[in-house]
Amino acid sequence: MITMTVSIIIPVYNVSDYIENCVMSVMNQTYDDIECIIVDDATQDDSIDKCYRMIQAYQGPIKFSILHHGKNRGLSAARNTGAEAATGEYIFYLDGDDELTNDCIEKLMRPVIKDSSIEMVTGNYMRRADGCMIGSFERQTLLLQEKDLKSLEAVRNFYFRRQLRQSAWNKLIKRDFISRYHLSFKEGLLWEDTLWIFFVVKKLCHLYTIPDVTYYYVKRPRSITTGMVKHEELIRHWCLVYEEIAHHFTEEERGREAKFHLKGLCFKCISYSDNSGLRSVAKSYIQVLQTDSYIIDILVFSSVIYLSKFSLARATFRYIARKLI
Repeated sequence: MITMTVSIIIPVYNVSDYIENCVMSVMNQTYDDIECIIVDDATQDDSIDKCYRMIQAYQGPIKFSILHHGKNRGLSAARNTGAEAATGEYIFYLDGDDELTNDCIEKLMRPVIKDSSIEMVTGNYMRRADGCMIGSFERQTLLLQEKDLKSLEAVRNFYFRRQLRQSAWNKLIKRDFISRYHLSFKEGLLWEDTLWIFFVVKKLCHLYTIPDVTYYYVKRPRSITTGMVKHEELIRHWCLVYEEIAHHFTEEERGREAKFHLKGLCFKCISYSDNSGLRSVAKSYIQVLQTDSYIIDILVFSSVIYLSKFSLARATFRYIARKLI
C-alpha cells in the first residue's frame, strides 16, 4: 500500500497540564509514517521538559523533533516555524492542549492514499471543558458527512454554508498547497485561524470531509477566549482580523464574503460592551453590501450593529442567539 508522511506540528507554550496527553495521543497513532515537530515558543513552564522525557522513553516508529524560539512569538509564529521545517507530504496542526483520537491520521489519510490530488481532509471533533474526566467529551452540533468536493466553487459554497470550521486544527493539509500559495499564519495576531482559513478557501479546489471524530478540543479556563487576555485587547485583535479580511475581499464575491463575515462581526458586537471599534469596522462591510444590493441583510445587520450600543439590546440578542444555536 502507498504511504505518505504526515507532519504533525505542535506549538508549545505554558501547557504543562495538557502536553503529556497531547503527545501521548500522537504516540498512540495507528498510522506509522509520521514526523512530529514540537515547537517550543519559549514556554515558561516545564512543558518541554515533559516532551523530552516522553520522547526519550518512546520506542515507536514516529520521528520526533523539538525546535526552539529564543523568545515567545505566539501561536502563528510557532506554526509557521513547524511548517517550514516539515518534510511530510501533508501537514496537521495540533494545539498543545488538545488531543487526537488514536486513528485520527489513519482515517484522514485514507481518502488521500486513494487520491493524492486532495488538498485538505477534515473530520468531526469533540469538545471537553477543562476539569472534566479524560474521555468525557461533548459532541459538537456541526456534524460533517462524507463529501468529496472537487472544485473551488463547491468548496466555497460549503464554506459559505458555515460547514467548514474556521480553525487550523483538525485539518490534514497538503504541504505543497500551503507553500504554493504562501498560506502562513499572520504573526502577532490573535484569532489567526479566522484570517488563515479565509485565505485558504480562496484557493482550495479539493476538500474531503469524513464523518468520524478525529480530534478532541479542550477548552481550558485560562485560554485566550476564557479570560487570559483583557477584553480591550481581544476587541483590538478582532478589529485587525476583520479589517484584514475586508482589504482582501475577492472582487467577484465581495458581497458573499462581506455577508459571511459580517454575521461574525455582529456576534462580536453583542458580546462586548466596548464595541465602538467593531461597529466602525462593521460599517465598511455594510458599504460593500450596499454596492451589491443585499437589501434585507443590510437592514438586519445594520439594526444589530446600531442596537449593540445598548446593554439591554446586547443582552436580548445574546439570549436569542443562545436559543437559536
